[in-house]
Amino acid sequence: MTKRERVEKTMDFQETDRTPIYDLLRCDAAFEYFSGEKLPTLSKDPETGEKLLKIVGKAINKLLDMTRSVGFGPVVEEDIEDEFGFVHHISPIEKTSWIKKRPFNDEKGAIEFLGKWIKNIKEDTEQISRNSSEYRRKYHNYFLKIQSEIGETVNLLAQHGVGLDDIRVRLGFEIFSFVYADEPGIVSEFLEEYTKRNIAICHAIADIKLSPCVLTYGDIACKNRLLHSPEFLRKEFFPRLKKLNQAWHEHGFKCLFHSDGYLMDIMDELIETGIDGLNPIETVAGMSIKEIREKYGNKIFLAGGIDMSQLLAFGNPQQVKEECRKAIKDAGPGYFIGSTTEIDNSTKLENIIALYQVIHNAKL
Repeated sequence: MTKRERVEKTMDFQETDRTPIYDLLRCDAAFEYFSGEKLPTLSKDPETGEKLLKIVGKAINKLLDMTRSVGFGPVVEEDIEDEFGFVHHISPIEKTSWIKKRPFNDEKGAIEFLGKWIKNIKEDTEQISRNSSEYRRKYHNYFLKIQSEIGETVNLLAQHGVGLDDIRVRLGFEIFSFVYADEPGIVSEFLEEYTKRNIAICHAIADIKLSPCVLTYGDIACKNRLLHSPEFLRKEFFPRLKKLNQAWHEHGFKCLFHSDGYLMDIMDELIETGIDGLNPIETVAGMSIKEIREKYGNKIFLAGGIDMSQLLAFGNPQQVKEECRKAIKDAGPGYFIGSTTEIDNSTKLENIIALYQVIHNAKL
């Protein structure tokens, strides 16, 4: 059975030869172990970048059946200022970036920035729609380059949200809350234009031959509770997520929805938006694979559920194996095993190997 066959059958709750593994790989030790190669000294030169991509690709091809965001991540610790004046700190250890300084520090400045950002997004949408064939060509060329490095592993074609994560990060949660309280219209306009742009991208790049699935997302919850009120989500989030899912469904894609946190209070409404799958099923936040499967049956396939914040980071291989076997039993068909977000540098290599051994019943 090919990886794509295994992935598609799992999404359709059909029998497979084994449980597929879905994850985002961002762990240096795992890159080396599963590729069989040592990472080079990190630098920004193109040759190093190509070497890193090949090592990452080999590791992903060995470990995963399905993935997203293929790459090594940042290679140097540095601060970068973007076109809007935000200073981002980039970290190769954390494999991420965060905002170090904003070009505003109050609500008025944030609203002025939002006006510029909305204008920028509208221009992007116009350009994508006007030159969709060229956008498609460039996107597909890059996607196929990545695919050539990861072999048979299925790569999600796109990762699309409605802009909620982005606006919260850019403004900061406190200023975002004040802006929405005083000027809700500009937040709604931003979310609408952001969604329109992603729908335009969807129609430009969709090709089911490249991949059967995309990620639609929005981190709307935290441990044991929602980040936003149900009323806010019903007005600003769910309708736009539904439009996004519908756009991808028009082209035959499955939509795997990603949100950290406890989602059970609004799970019915999430399913009504047309999501086909759920990730990452954050167990330490109160989510339960067994509860979701018992309540929703085959309405959604599941991906994740193996805790990365405590179990994979601080547990031992035997504990990991026990949890993996339990997750597979609780989920039944329609389950991709994987971490509760990503396998990063906080994860013990021995625990990643333990997960792999459970799935392949193999000794490495």
